[in-house]
Amino acid sequence: GITRQSRVPWRPSARDSNPAMSAATKEYATLEARFRKFHTYSVNIGLHAITTPLGLAGFLGLLNLASIWLPLAVSVAYVISLKFVLPSKTFFRTALVSVGIMGFTAAIEWSVFRAAMAMAASFVFQELAHIITGEQTYQAQYIGQNDWKSQLVEHTYYLLPLVVDAMEHMHFSMLGFVVAHNRVFYTKLDKEQQKKDLKLINDWVLAQGPSKEHTTHWWYDKLEGDVKEAFARTAACESMVGMFKESFGEKAYEIETIDEMNEIYVASPNYGMNSDGVFYMRHVDGPYGIFPFASAYRSMVAVNFNQQIKTSFPMVPAAKTLSNGDAVTFDFNREIHLISDNETKNTGFRICMKIHYCVYPKVLRPWGKLLKYLNIRYNKNARALFLATIAPGSVLARASALMVLGTTYLTERVECLMGMNNLVYVLCLAVGNYTVHPLCFLIGTSFLHYIIYMGTFYSRRDIAFGTFKRDVMFFKAIAIAQLVYFYLKNFEFDMISLALLTVGYTIAIAATQALGIDKTYFGSELGHCPPQYISAFPYNCIPHPMIVGACIGLLGFHKLAGLREEMPYLVPVHIALYLTHMMQEILDFHRNRPGVMKASKTE
Repeated sequence: GITRQSRVPWRPSARDSNPAMSAATKEYATLEARFRKFHTYSVNIGLHAITTPLGLAGFLGLLNLASIWLPLAVSVAYVISLKFVLPSKTFFRTALVSVGIMGFTAAIEWSVFRAAMAMAASFVFQELAHIITGEQTYQAQYIGQNDWKSQLVEHTYYLLPLVVDAMEHMHFSMLGFVVAHNRVFYTKLDKEQQKKDLKLINDWVLAQGPSKEHTTHWWYDKLEGDVKEAFARTAACESMVGMFKESFGEKAYEIETIDEMNEIYVASPNYGMNSDGVFYMRHVDGPYGIFPFASAYRSMVAVNFNQQIKTSFPMVPAAKTLSNGDAVTFDFNREIHLISDNETKNTGFRICMKIHYCVYPKVLRPWGKLLKYLNIRYNKNARALFLATIAPGSVLARASALMVLGTTYLTERVECLMGMNNLVYVLCLAVGNYTVHPLCFLIGTSFLHYIIYMGTFYSRRDIAFGTFKRDVMFFKAIAIAQLVYFYLKNFEFDMISLALLTVGYTIAIAATQALGIDKTYFGSELGHCPPQYISAFPYNCIPHPMIVGACIGLLGFHKLAGLREEMPYLVPVHIALYLTHMMQEILDFHRNRPGVMKASKTE
């Protein structure tokens, strides 16, 4: 989806305040800072990263029609001119991109039409990127000024390094779409009006005499008068809506309250053979986790004091005992959660508000509206079933309650061990094997865990650690299973192959045991585990033993002649991606920047 840069004001870096910098470099630093303000979303910058080189290639293609040496001469002169203006890191990256553009230009047979189409497509899709994300174009802020022509020339000349720099300052990397982002948000309703509204709701609930045997519910559409107004003010207050604005950005995303799902909820001190037990089980609330590009969120707001009930999110992991205005927000259709009892018990009711929001890109309004409608329909049907099983008296009602609990358990197991999105993705690839290309499944599942590794290692912020582990272990298992399949299919006795497999995976397994499963999957780097120096075998004698061992094992697969003949590129691609990630670890190539407030670690 579209992701947003955290709202941190730009401050000059050391190089920007260096008095020895040239005037041109200082002017460029100012331009760089201005440009970033209009390019914060990953989708916007990603499209610019494609369209800017495309437009430049089209321009060089026109020059190529005059002379095959002219594009090279112009490109070299351009790169040399940037050397005296750009900071070294930006210059190096821009130079690499420029080499790629020159190579692309040389590989294409250009015509005036093709060159013109490339430049036109570059302009159109850059404008479209701003429309999609709701970000104003940088050009729009200066086009009416007296010196707009000189600014336009400056903007155009430095566009490539500006885009390269913007990629460095994105909230998420270009691989952010495979990263398991933490979508559990936390806030506190402590403003004066918010406190008054919560007290009003608390007093109204106690006056109604809620049940002490099971949960009690008042749905928003049944509320009247002051209590309904207090609920509406709470749902629309900046503390609540601001969580979504900070994470997604209000320019690109629509944030709608789903009033039809909202309710006041009073926790029961007892639960047993009824559907109240669902809340104490690990569960997902809604069925639409595979619905892409949009999400429904549930916010739990503690209306009164609570010291007994803790709300936990095991896939983050995070937990919080919500009390007196605490609020936690999570994905209604994707986030596994449960409640549990602390040792300290409440002396009264636990009163909560359940507030729901639909968040979707503004350019996909009909799609977001569809998700909203589907969740409303599901919630109404689930509500009817829940009420029928909340105090089951008949055999049918008890059977229905068991069905609710059983379905909840099975759904949670699938989500926890595989992930609904992952399962659907794999099934689609399996269908693609028969309808598109017989290698769809192999290519789509063999290498994805490396991309997740690299994207997560780079991002290092707001990661749902449990979800990340599940994803990489799931796809790694599929990748290894396919290697084993091709190995057994083509098996013939090969001592060297077997030796490489044995030695390689023995080293890798020993490394995993030395680290522990959490540290194996970046537990320390992601802040889930405290850093610890490991001196046990194989870390005491082999650098990066997990990757080295895996690569030796992969060479064992590749040594088998039949596998190598049937799939000549399978193992080399595995090893290339492993080594790429190893270089990322050696260079410690990542971004570790402060993020928006999220649900805290277990308290």
